[in-house]
Amino acid sequence: MRRLKIMGLLSALYLIVAGSAAQAAEGDVVGKVLRLKSSAVAMQDAMPRPLTPGSDVLVNDVISTGAGARLEFSLRDGSVITLGERATFAVSDFEDTPARESIALRLLSGAFKAASGSIAARNPNAMIVATNTATIGIRGTTVWGGTLDTSFEVALLDGTAVTVTTRAGTVELNAVGQGTRVPSADQPPAPPVTWAQTKVSRALATVDF
Repeated sequence: MRRLKIMGLLSALYLIVAGSAAQAAEGDVVGKVLRLKSSAVAMQDAMPRPLTPGSDVLVNDVISTGAGARLEFSLRDGSVITLGERATFAVSDFEDTPARESIALRLLSGAFKAASGSIAARNPNAMIVATNTATIGIRGTTVWGGTLDTSFEVALLDGTAVTVTTRAGTVELNAVGQGTRVPSADQPPAPPVTWAQTKVSRALATVDF
């Protein structure tokens, strides 16, 4: 009888520990890979894991894509992020609770396109993409960012508005097709201009599958 009780306690303890581990793992999962062309990996705690369609995307993942690659992943709120080749992109924060809504992403290299989901729709200040030169505030919209020619640039592809902020100033893109050039983190973004369709096409070619 005593042996059965001990076994029962051990079984219960195992279920508690396993359940806690499962909850912790589920808490870290913030999205899924939707599409992938060529190769990509996610780095977490210095441990790389290859990504495939259906792979989990976790908070604190640093995602890198290879030559000729494209990667598209969704977040839990319906946001969709697309990365071009040789991109390095970090998922720094994702929180969707009554007390706090936040999506913080970081582009370290390469080009990206982001279509915001329900969090940005409810809270226009909740979603940002930080870069080496500027911070992009995404307000219920689709935005592209990357280097064309010699400078980092940002374009509003669809939706309401995008803010682009450096240490020296902020501009707002509030008309579809507008873009801005960001010379450096210590200079203000250039005044918004409407991009020619050929330039929009060049930007999209960096992330299109």
